[in-house]
Amino acid sequence: MKAAGYHTVWLSNQEVTGIYGNVPRAYADRCDEKKFTTIHDTETTVYEFDEKILPLLDDSLQKNHSAKNFYVLHLLGTHLNYKARYPEEFDIFQADGEPAAEDFQRKFQAEYDNAVLYNDFIVEEIIKRFEDKDALIIYVSDHGENVFDDGIHLGHGPGGKDKWQYEIPMVIWCSKQFKENHSDLVEKISEAKNLPFMTDDMIHAVLDLMKIQTPDFDSRRSLFSEDFDITRKRIYKDNEYKNGEIIPARS
Repeated sequence: MKAAGYHTVWLSNQEVTGIYGNVPRAYADRCDEKKFTTIHDTETTVYEFDEKILPLLDDSLQKNHSAKNFYVLHLLGTHLNYKARYPEEFDIFQADGEPAAEDFQRKFQAEYDNAVLYNDFIVEEIIKRFEDKDALIIYVSDHGENVFDDGIHLGHGPGGKDKWQYEIPMVIWCSKQFKENHSDLVEKISEAKNLPFMTDDMIHAVLDLMKIQTPDFDSRRSLFSEDFDITRKRIYKDNEYKNGEIIPARS
């Protein structure tokens, strides 16, 4: 994006460095501007709420850097520990209203629902800041959470084999001005809403939407291209992942 003439900004409420932070930090360091809500690493157990990223966004938007700006907002979202992801005023859902069989399971489910409620609030606040601009926002998670949906497992991890971890939300929002200026792209987005997609192909989708030409672009991997390959297999540990199920590879 920077090479294509965009002013690039990385704003994060995740760790600055560490086991999970080193790769995102490498991307952040390539941006024109990078800011973190606080300094912490993998060993940190207490994090800031995601609303701490909003003043950083406000400050950057007020500077009005360029006609073309590309923002990455790295949130904690609804990641374990769920109870630590939202302030007290978002403690709305309670265990007695959850479906799990055991008391301790219902407690986790209520905390997760509260985290989702708060995350919705954060996403809405981000959208509000772009309503008066020619802007497109893509919101997507890197993984899902199994919150005793199968009656057994909690969280996520490399050993997981369930759809709750891999079927993740993806939302694309367009401002009124964007819809007026880019009706062709809005139509492509609308037509793609029910297609199967893997987020490792996100770069191709983004390049397509932004009309950036590069030899590395593969139209077959762009969700918004007529060439998009809907038959591409999704693979989990050498097994095919299809319709929420792991299909064992034949020996």
